Amino acid sequence: MQINKPRAVFKCSEEFKLRFAHSDCLLTISVGQATHEEELFAITLDLVNKSFASCTLLVDDSLQRHNMAINTTKDANFFYEIAVKEGDLWLERNRKYYDGLTIPLRIFRWDRWLKHPNFHNKLNEIKAAVENDPIYRSTFYNSIEGFLKKYRERLPDLESFDMEKARQLSYDFVTEECAALCLWPELQCHFEIYPIRHNEAINATRERFVLPYYPNLLQAVVIAFKNIKQIKPQRFYLF
Repeated sequence: MQINKPRAVFKCSEEFKLRFAHSDCLLTISVGQATHEEELFAITLDLVNKSFASCTLLVDDSLQRHNMAINTTKDANFFYEIAVKEGDLWLERNRKYYDGLTIPLRIFRWDRWLKHPNFHNKLNEIKAAVENDPIYRSTFYNSIEGFLKKYRERLPDLESFDMEKARQLSYDFVTEECAALCLWPELQCHFEIYPIRHNEAINATRERFVLPYYPNLLQAVVIAFKNIKQIKPQRFYLF
């Protein structure tokens, strides 16, 4: 019996695909996600290598400190160095894949945005929009509740789970991610590539704060995987 191998495909318009060969892409890496490890990452890079003029990898490592803290007694700051080390390990174990690219490659890490001179201005702008715009706020609520629903389904014991803390950490994660997104145009990448789909808040932020000002940058392109039974949940190696 023939076994179909896993395959990565772009889910976007033909118009976008026609532009790929002369475009630069941003591939955002959620450290710990199975879609950015081993075979799935390898076939993703193979597709990117065949399609685009250049690639920028953005390793979202220190961002993960918020997720790491969710089901613990610690705050996100406690996990900052651990999250950065997770990024180090990700770069080490996946070097064999990204070193195989034949198109130009740049690699940046999440601290580029945390230390950016305009980061806090963008973060405050995002938070103000969440507070003042009910429609925009609902995208954050939906993103957070959707994430936590899946997170809690994987827990063996829910009695000790602090939902209020989890919501705050998830809010901090999403607002930080959206603030950083507003700074990504400086990378001059025409398309942003991400497996499956981004959450509602990211999509709404792109439509509201990025595309009206940079219509030719950071267009969202989804990568879908064929012949994959199930994608494993996020996993960290250091705790």
